Formats: sequence, C-alpha cells, structure tokens
Amino acid sequence: MSKCNERVFIRNARLSYPALDKPRASSFDASGADPKYQATFLISPDNPAMAAIRAAIQKVAEAEFGAKAMSVLQNPEKIPLRSGDAKENVPDGYAGMWYITAKSKNAPELRDANPRIIITGEQAIREKFVAGYYVNGFVDIYPYIVKNAAGAVLKSGIAASLVSVQFCRYADAFAGSAKPAESDYPDCSAEAEASGAAEFAGSWGAPIAAPAQQAAPAWGPQTAAPAPASAWPAQQQAPAPFPASAPAAQQAAPAWGPQTAAPAPAAPAGGMWYPGGEPAMPQQDDLPF
Repeated sequence: MSKCNERVFIRNARLSYPALDKPRASSFDASGADPKYQATFLISPDNPAMAAIRAAIQKVAEAEFGAKAMSVLQNPEKIPLRSGDAKENVPDGYAGMWYITAKSKNAPELRDANPRIIITGEQAIREKFVAGYYVNGFVDIYPYIVKNAAGAVLKSGIAASLVSVQFCRYADAFAGSAKPAESDYPDCSAEAEASGAAEFAGSWGAPIAAPAQQAAPAWGPQTAAPAPASAWPAQQQAPAPFPASAPAAQQAAPAWGPQTAAPAPAAPAGGMWYPGGEPAMPQQDDLPF
C-alpha cells in the first residue's frame, strides 16, 4: 500500500453486502482476482464521517496524482465514496444515502458493541454482522495505479481498504440478507410427541370416540355443541371452554363425565414459512487487487 494513505473512522453506518466471515470472489470480476473480505458502509449525508472521508480522499489524490488530482476527484468511478441514488436498481437501504466499499485480502478485526470483545468464528460473525445492522468501522483511503507489462497505465484511482468493523446496534435486516439459524428455533419435539400420543393417538387430526355412555357430539360449523349435563358434582367445576375456533355463541362446553377428558380441537391448518434467498451482489467494479 502506498505511504500516502489516510485512516478514517466511520461511525453509525448501516452494513451492506458483508463478507466478513470469509473472503468472497466477485461475480463481476473475470480476471481471476483473489477473493477478499469486504463491507459496504451506508452513510447518511449529515453523518460527520462524510467530511472526514472526503478530506481523506482529497488529500490522497493531491499527494499521489498532483496536478491530475482534480480529474480523479471528479470521476465517480475513480473514488470509493459514491451516491446510493446513482446505483442501477437502487438496492434496499441505499436511497438518499452515500456508500463506501472497503476490501482486504486479510481478515479484518471484528469487535462487539463492547470493544473489549473480539468476535471470531464464522457462525458468530454471520449472526452479528447482518446487512442492515448498524456498525462502526476503520478504513484506509489509498491510491492505486495498475500498469501493463510495458508500463502503460491501465487503471488508476483511489480505493478503501477494510481495517476493522465494530457491531453497533440491531436494526431491520435488508431484504434477503438474514436467515434464521437453527438455534433461533425452540425445540418443540417433546411437546409434539406428548400431544401426538395423548391427544391424537399417534395420528394427527384423527377423530376420538366419545365415552361409551354418551353419544359422540357432532362438531360441525353449523352444529351446536351438546347441552351440558343436568348437574355437576358439588366439588367439581365444569371444564374450561374450547378455544376461540369454536365460537361461544354457537357452542357450549360439553358435559364430559368426571373420568373423561374433553376432546382436543382439530389441528389448525397452516404452512411453514421459509425465509428469503441470498442478497444480490453489489453492482460496481471491483478493484484489481
């Protein structure tokens, strides 16, 4: 890296397109460049980091390109700070924001909200650094010049190197960016097994016969529940009413004998929700190194 680089601290930015658990190759780069760790920081126009980033970019441009610095600064494709509104098919969270993408071949240092805690392990990193969450970060602004074998300049400009990222706070994840982990779900296997054995005799939704001394009630949408027994034992309370799925106006609690449990309600209809897919890749040219 060039000696004329400037380190900038970015505070209170939203994280986008993170590749912090392991390096990622860009699908837009056909040159076979090495995979890199990367993060894009979405910054509001009134964030104090905006002035610091602009000042660092200008200082590096003037030190490296001299009289040609202005031509670099006026070309959005040659500097790392860009407008989110200028992106094609503006991604979630980019409207009205500025963004800077920083990359590195080396793994960045990752810290929790408590800066004394360093976050390691791919799963822990993926759970803590989700696209849409707020983070802080350090980036190095530096110049680059790419030449061919004959020494002719092929590409030049200013880029950002990723140094470290700190988790700041939770927020709504961007669409398609986060999938629930196995640990996010409760283990309901014991409840399911118990309810299947006791309530449904191993067959989900199977009907249960009424007690021998009493006719089975017809639980249809238009049919009222059977009338309660003429008298309950003095020391015993009537059974609790059924869930809201059986309207109280149409259905009274059946009079099941003291030794018999009331039948369970029918299994509710429903489906399993599956989260969205992987996030789209950023639509910008990658740096060649």
